Amino acid sequence: MFNFRKFTLGSAALSIVVAVGLAATSLSYSTTAKAADANLKMAFFASPKHPIYSRFMAPWSKILNNAGVGIKITGYPGSQIGGKPPGAFKRVVNGIADVEFHIPGYTSTLFPRTLVMEIPLQYDTSIEATKAMWRIYEKHVAADYKRVKLLALWGTDVPVVMTNKLVRTPDDLKGLKLRTPSRNQAAIIKAFGAIPVAMPMPQTYGALEKGVVDGAIVGISVVKSFKLAEVVKHFIVDLPMGFSPQILAMNRKAYDKLSPQQKAAIDKNSGVGLSIQGAQNYENSRKGGIAAVTKRPDTSITKLTAAERKLWVEKLQLAKSAWIKEFEKQGLPYGQMVSDYQKK
Repeated sequence: MFNFRKFTLGSAALSIVVAVGLAATSLSYSTTAKAADANLKMAFFASPKHPIYSRFMAPWSKILNNAGVGIKITGYPGSQIGGKPPGAFKRVVNGIADVEFHIPGYTSTLFPRTLVMEIPLQYDTSIEATKAMWRIYEKHVAADYKRVKLLALWGTDVPVVMTNKLVRTPDDLKGLKLRTPSRNQAAIIKAFGAIPVAMPMPQTYGALEKGVVDGAIVGISVVKSFKLAEVVKHFIVDLPMGFSPQILAMNRKAYDKLSPQQKAAIDKNSGVGLSIQGAQNYENSRKGGIAAVTKRPDTSITKLTAAERKLWVEKLQLAKSAWIKEFEKQGLPYGQMVSDYQKK
């Protein structure tokens, strides 16, 4: 299902050096009594050259393959397993893939707790947001992942407003069609007076090129990985938006079947440490995206005045309050969740 789902991947600068600090852990696993081989399928819906796969998933799997505990992870990028991006989580739950990357915003109703990351006016960087998510994970978020073994959960770089029309205030967005990745961001777009159009990230370039949408709200890292600077001109990069969560998940039964040594290898090479590395690399990608836009002669970053920025913040505050009330109506303690998430 796909109702306002999110797909924002980082740029080619997204480089997760998972070997540092993690590769060393492979030395601690005994090979005296070799466990039965665990053959695991790792799926990814984009190209094997995409940085999420080539610089995150593939190095991670290599570390585990070399851990000496009988784990053999085979990668299947390019949608070799399964179908479209919104179905990734279902595929890993059902065991079609043993490990897969997913964007919770694609299937918003399955991850109401995780999407607290998307609420604006909370953190400035994805590193801060990712650490906060892991602080509240057991208390507030774990219920979203009962059906899988969560390997990593991190945030992308903070979204920016990118449009072909020069925009300085929320009123300038009225009537414009903006690509949205999730139901929650759609609410923010509506608060700005714009029209949300749901689509996954891979379709956004063509939609901008053909005028199907007038812009998007997404991390500026995508100007390199999805070449959006070729089809959009103006960028507002300093708004306190929320973050898009991303996950790497494992089929629960596949994990439960592993030997104690194999589980230990998985556990040592996943969790908060791996997640923070993902967030750090998105921050690096953000810097690269801003630099790329700055260098191009046909794109520009709009510098807002303090008064103009205040208008955006006021709209975001209204959206945040409405967002919390909506989830409270669903029986979730969202007010307390947001309060705990914001504690530093």
